[in-house]
Amino acid sequence: MFSLNDKISIRQMQILLIIEIFGAGIIMLPRKAAEYAGQDAWLAIAIATAMALCAAYLMTSAGRLYPRDSFVSAASRLLSKPAGKFIGVIFTLKLLFNCAFEIRIFGGILRQTLLPHTPFAVISGAVIAVSAYAAAKGYEARARLAQILFPIIFIPVVFVFLLGLMDVDITNLAPVFAVKPVNLGVGAMRAVTAFSGLELLLLVTPYANRPLSVRRGMTQTVLVIGAFMMFMTSITIAKFGPDEVSRQMWPVLEMMDQIDLPGSFIERQDALIMSFWIISSFAIVNSCLFFSSILLRDVTGRGSYRLYLLICLPVVFAVSCLKLDTLQADRVIDYVFYTFDAGFTIIIPAALLIAAALRKGKAAGA
Repeated sequence: MFSLNDKISIRQMQILLIIEIFGAGIIMLPRKAAEYAGQDAWLAIAIATAMALCAAYLMTSAGRLYPRDSFVSAASRLLSKPAGKFIGVIFTLKLLFNCAFEIRIFGGILRQTLLPHTPFAVISGAVIAVSAYAAAKGYEARARLAQILFPIIFIPVVFVFLLGLMDVDITNLAPVFAVKPVNLGVGAMRAVTAFSGLELLLLVTPYANRPLSVRRGMTQTVLVIGAFMMFMTSITIAKFGPDEVSRQMWPVLEMMDQIDLPGSFIERQDALIMSFWIISSFAIVNSCLFFSSILLRDVTGRGSYRLYLLICLPVVFAVSCLKLDTLQADRVIDYVFYTFDAGFTIIIPAALLIAAALRKGKAAGA
């Protein structure tokens, strides 16, 4: 364990990535995959995982170019200072947008399951305040907290899913490879949006105590996340069938609500499991706030990141309170994923790697 130096272990970084991806999007994942891929939704998720692995490899490889430098500093050295600052500003806006709409979706689910009479502004303000406090404490504090919360979140979730295996119809997953390749591809593109938040891998390398080990650790983590997504989706489809899953807004919550916990006095398991997803949503929001403030500090080159954190808060709150229902907010997030996320997970890291290769080639030929 490290002490107040904002350096964390690879294991802590893996835990943070799992918690950050394990957000509201995963609750909708079976529906998104099953809408086009049907009973082959698990295969669509396997393809989506392969795509996420490629993106993770690219981003962590770019991070190895200048492992002690911030993202803005590395981009400025490789692509020119104006280009680096411009990309930093766009990245900041993208993270703030993701943060606000994550709160929008999270608040919508929370009001449907736990707090139906609570004004959305109260939920949004509470999430932002707590997340901002955690972000202000720095990256190491976030990692330590995630390490404590990880078993609290995932042991009950895995336990409930295992119980779900006792009452499923495995024939709902047959026949295999039944859908057309085009539909399978569309299902994979829909499923890959569950990996939203993966772009943060562009920013984490300077915080690792062993920067050159980040690539291996993060690719292993993406494999674990993808395997769990396939497991969760297979159980949900085996429980309800692909047609029913594609019609449900929150198929994972519906499945959990129908699982009987042995000897339990809890009437609604969906509300219980939703309480664990609250922690994950807080982690996503505080990650976006933390890195947005870091990016703004690096772009301006002055001041403390905590000052920029205060500037980000009213922006996130205002955007999160836009009058959109949960489905509309999810569609907007998907659109942003297919545009800006694709840029930051594939195009930008590829550009950095190409620029580094060209510089190395010129140096060798000089």
